[in-house]
Amino acid sequence: MAASQLALISKKIIKPSSPTPLIHRIQKLSIFDQLNPSSYMSYGLFFPKQGNPALPDDPTHISTILENSLSRALTSYYPLAGTIRDEGLHVECNDVGAKFLQVKIDCPMSQIFYQNSTEAEDLVFPRDLPWTPSKENLVVAQLNHFNCGGIAIGVCVSHKVVDGSSMANFTHHWSTMARNPNAPIPSFQFVGGSHFPPVSSPIAEAILKSKTGGNNSCISKKYLLSRSKINSLKAMIAAESGNKSSSINPSSVEAASAFVYKCIASNSTKPSIFTQSVNLRPIMKKWLPEEFQGNASFLFMAPEISDPADIKLHRLISELRKEKEMYWETKNLMSTLLEKVKLLQNQLERDHDDEVDVYKCTSLSKFSFRHMDYGWGSPTRVCLGSVPINKKIFLMDSQTEDGIEVLVSLKQQQISALETKSNLLEFASPL
Repeated sequence: MAASQLALISKKIIKPSSPTPLIHRIQKLSIFDQLNPSSYMSYGLFFPKQGNPALPDDPTHISTILENSLSRALTSYYPLAGTIRDEGLHVECNDVGAKFLQVKIDCPMSQIFYQNSTEAEDLVFPRDLPWTPSKENLVVAQLNHFNCGGIAIGVCVSHKVVDGSSMANFTHHWSTMARNPNAPIPSFQFVGGSHFPPVSSPIAEAILKSKTGGNNSCISKKYLLSRSKINSLKAMIAAESGNKSSSINPSSVEAASAFVYKCIASNSTKPSIFTQSVNLRPIMKKWLPEEFQGNASFLFMAPEISDPADIKLHRLISELRKEKEMYWETKNLMSTLLEKVKLLQNQLERDHDDEVDVYKCTSLSKFSFRHMDYGWGSPTRVCLGSVPINKKIFLMDSQTEDGIEVLVSLKQQQISALETKSNLLEFASPL
């Protein structure tokens, strides 16, 4: 779809409803923040007008609701209204605010739905912003008005300050305040840097390089694994694992992510490594307050596999579970992280030198993006848009929440091989 179908209505800066206290002016970033790029993560929420009388007819009224509630949400998530300083080691919480764009898209929302393309979905995001380095504003939101009366909210949030979990929490509180202007403003603590300080820059640079977008030769494609297909995958993995004593019962995310990785890696002659971004909050409860927000995810790395024919799904899942158990049992998380970071650095440098393929998987399942209600019901569609990061896999709950949507970002030839030279399409349907 052409960007010429889009016309800017307004551009504003939304500041927190209350000034950030001086005691919170400088926020030291943690090792988790440091190892994530300043790039914007993005998500889009679609709210059709048809069959939705709760969605206001007046575009100005919708915009006012979203602007006022965003202002209140930024009071709680004050680092997102700030500025990254000291080469990504601090955030100055100076209340510069978030950028809020309002645009008109000269087509019905259904036209984007029928395109079945992440490129069509990209229209609802601030132009050329997703997965590029965040600059003066760490949050940029775009309210899109379609000529059918429906709206879409496209949001870009700096990964340097939050991960998927905190981004979902931020969106949840923003939507709650839109739905209920009198809802109390919660108080959160961004104290990760005090407990888990940054590591040396060379180590961080190697990891950041692997997470940065900008590879224009990558394309993103989406696939659906239905509940019945996932159950078939689980049964296949359980049978593959052999007798009852060694049998595993994989989760839906484990089964889907391991399967997609195998389908991709089986078309390469290079060794490969599968990594999974894991939310460490359940483990970090020992050290961090319940009100903590920020980055708290880390890449768990399975052992390198030299021959794609040797990829066994049950073994891959078991290895990642062992990694998780090791984190649960550690008495010094910082020491464990430093050890794992150095191993990760080495493998990502080998990936950069084209010696090995490192595949990075992130699951946004269970983060409830599909239940964000701003006062006019839940979105009928949630999207991430295009992700220009090679060898990247995203998982989300499906639209009807009875399956899993998988977004894969690869080179064009890898996508073609994935669909024609693997058994992906036996279990997954293109979206």
